Amino acid sequence: MDNKNSLNHFKISSVGRQPLNVQAYENLKAAIINGDISPGTKLSETKVAQMMNVSATPVREAFRRLAAEGLVKSVPWKGVIVQAFSVNEIKESYQCREALEMIAAGLAVESIDDNGIAKLYTLLDLSQKADSASQLVNINSQIHNLIMDYANNNKLKTTVDLFSDVIFRDRNVSAYSLERRLDIYKEHLELIRALEKRDKKLAEEKMRRHIKNGLEYILNISNK
Repeated sequence: MDNKNSLNHFKISSVGRQPLNVQAYENLKAAIINGDISPGTKLSETKVAQMMNVSATPVREAFRRLAAEGLVKSVPWKGVIVQAFSVNEIKESYQCREALEMIAAGLAVESIDDNGIAKLYTLLDLSQKADSASQLVNINSQIHNLIMDYANNNKLKTTVDLFSDVIFRDRNVSAYSLERRLDIYKEHLELIRALEKRDKKLAEEKMRRHIKNGLEYILNISNK
């Protein structure tokens, strides 16, 4: 009998013209994001390689990239497992993230210069032109990281990094929804405009609403 936490029910496409490690990564990532591979599923390097008709090396590289994005985790003696976060874990992470990134936005208002604002607008423009979900996630992460840099508070940044697994996973999930992508663009635009106006309260509020909207979206997805 098939277990939902197995690969038995899922068909992975064989690789195409892209480099093997890229194709393996994109294939597995899409399957995880789309829910075709359930949280808690153990991913066998050998089995996935056989299903894709490739050697173990590109699959191993794909696992490494997925782990860096918080989509899978390597567990000693168990192997690679698709990351699962409980609703409480998600809520707690977002509550902390909301408070911390609001502080970062407020601090950034005090130190960001015109060059910093220009960089944010450039990143925002690039986010509209992103060719893939992975590229969009990277650009959106750069926007938040740049704001954090202008907050000039290393302890704040270090604390936010504690929630990186949840943040990366959820940014990847959101990047696969066209509707959410458009909302994120609008929210980032409003946030950058608040920073440009040097309006501390407005910047904090725009960041707060952005994080809350992200939480609401992820919870809706989790409940489906």
